Amino acid sequence: MNRINLKLSATMIILLVAILFPLGFVINQIFYQFNLQQAQDESLYLAKQYASLISDSSVESRIEVVEVSAKLANQKLIVMMEDREILANANIALDNESILYLSNLLENEHHSYLTNSFQTPDGLTYLATASPILFNNVSGHVIMFSSLESILQSMETVQWLLMIAIIGSILLGVGFAIFFSTKLSQPLVSMEKAARQMAKGDLAIRVREESNDEIGSLAGAINDLAAELEKVNSQRKEFIANITHDLQTPITYLKGYTKALKQKLWKSELEQQQYFEIIEEEANRLSSLVNDLFDLTKMDEGRLTLHKEQINVDEFLHFVVKKPSLHALERNTSIQINNHTKQNIYVYADPLRLEQVFINLLENAVRYTKDGVITLSVHADEEVVLIEITDTGVGMQKDELPFIFDRFYRVEKSRNREYGGSGLGLPIVKQLIDLHDGEIIVTSELGKGTTVSITLPRQNKELETFHDE
Repeated sequence: MNRINLKLSATMIILLVAILFPLGFVINQIFYQFNLQQAQDESLYLAKQYASLISDSSVESRIEVVEVSAKLANQKLIVMMEDREILANANIALDNESILYLSNLLENEHHSYLTNSFQTPDGLTYLATASPILFNNVSGHVIMFSSLESILQSMETVQWLLMIAIIGSILLGVGFAIFFSTKLSQPLVSMEKAARQMAKGDLAIRVREESNDEIGSLAGAINDLAAELEKVNSQRKEFIANITHDLQTPITYLKGYTKALKQKLWKSELEQQQYFEIIEEEANRLSSLVNDLFDLTKMDEGRLTLHKEQINVDEFLHFVVKKPSLHALERNTSIQINNHTKQNIYVYADPLRLEQVFINLLENAVRYTKDGVITLSVHADEEVVLIEITDTGVGMQKDELPFIFDRFYRVEKSRNREYGGSGLGLPIVKQLIDLHDGEIIVTSELGKGTTVSITLPRQNKELETFHDE
């Protein structure tokens, strides 16, 4: 039995015992009080009957009749007057001390029930009840004594039955506790084993979802975690392969053309200049890749600090589009800016990081758009600024959209190799926009193009008015 199974079983058994023993005690007390009350009622009824018989007459023979009747019926009683004179005694031995005790009880008690613990000189315990009489103008009492032996015997029987019932219930409860705790703990044990297998690298393992309760929900969550880890692991392996390729390519070019220049293998000054341009281009590509990795590391560690300032959106966009314009011209693609606000709009952002975002998005748009148009549209309301980058490029399938901001993810791998990209640009863009308290949404249709919508908090309007002045 595993530990959780043992704990669940022990908890159930302790709970069962905690319920059964108090319940048994209460049931025992109920039976005892019920039997005692019955004995009291019966004894008091007889005392009243005998008292009525005596009080209706002043003839002493009535007392003798009462005494004889009680003896024949094996009933125990005495007739005691207020001066402690005993006029009748049936089947009970009393001494002076006992008579004094009964007299004191009669003086102190104002009801018919005297005591359930009257002890005679011979050591027997009785329940005593009394009924008042008036005989020859002298008051007294008929005192009935009922043995508690029958009550105690019946209570012993009840207690034995209760004990047997409690022990049987506990044994039955132990069986059920072991069964149910085993049934409850098995899924948890399976989840533990699955988690350990996952820790060892077996991400294909899954847990059976056997119920619709919280345990089933936990099993589903573990399966989702395994699937997500499997996907991340697959993406990581793919990323390592891609990043290795992306690192090897510029390094190969750098080594090859550096060697060619060193050995003076060019045939003309123009060819030599082309070699230098290729080396510069590949060095820039390698630097960009390293910078992307460095940015991701800083963001993961929370070490990326933003240096925010007021930025005029229109001026910023006209500045940013200059950098990818040459590449766009080579692909016969134009870049347009449509400011629908008809006014100067400001945002509070880090200009270098915001430039990094838009350069990345514009280069993506140019990379996937040939003989087309890229449009930057600006909209604003009281709270936010919306900037949309729309291209007429190749677009992407809708089922790719949920994953484009995942690290290491590359849309259509074969196509991505053709157009370049390491799968790091968009994750960096997403994190930078999040750091600016903004939002980025991508919509796309295969063969028709893509729209990237960026929402940024608008700077205070009073400050915008101040800048305009």
